[in-house]
Amino acid sequence: MKKISAKEIAVLGILLAGASIVFLIESLVPPLLPFAPYVRIGLANVFVLFVIICYGSGKAFVFVLAKNLLTGLISWSGFAIVFNLAGSLCAYLVMAGLYVLVFPKVSLVSISVAGAILSNIARTSVAVLIMEAPSLYVQLPFVAGFSIAAGIIVGILTTLCIKHLPERLTNPK
Repeated sequence: MKKISAKEIAVLGILLAGASIVFLIESLVPPLLPFAPYVRIGLANVFVLFVIICYGSGKAFVFVLAKNLLTGLISWSGFAIVFNLAGSLCAYLVMAGLYVLVFPKVSLVSISVAGAILSNIARTSVAVLIMEAPSLYVQLPFVAGFSIAAGIIVGILTTLCIKHLPERLTNPK
């Protein structure tokens, strides 16, 4: 990772605040899948995918860690930190990897869907480990279906952000 400018720190700080606020608001919404309360749309991933695209994978990794640390400190829930970190890191890894390897042959929406699916599989796996209940994997088809819808939403929102935000936010130079 190359040296980061003061402008980049400021913009990434604003994006981090936005991602944290969106995450905290989303955590107030009742579970969309009552049988899998740890599954969420993950609208904060709009910010993560945006940072991957505009600032690179290295800065996005630090961004993901900072977002999870900040929201974990604010929400002060040990279980939430574990679920969110597992989901965020898996989503980051697949989105960053696919963006570097196959974009623009594959759309941002597809990259986002892959990230959402892996994120929710990771969250389900954490639930299986914590509850010692492998039977929770039965939920995966429903969780995957929900993840596709969530990934489409996040991918479309990210695409709109890239297209319509001012260049001073999308171009770190």
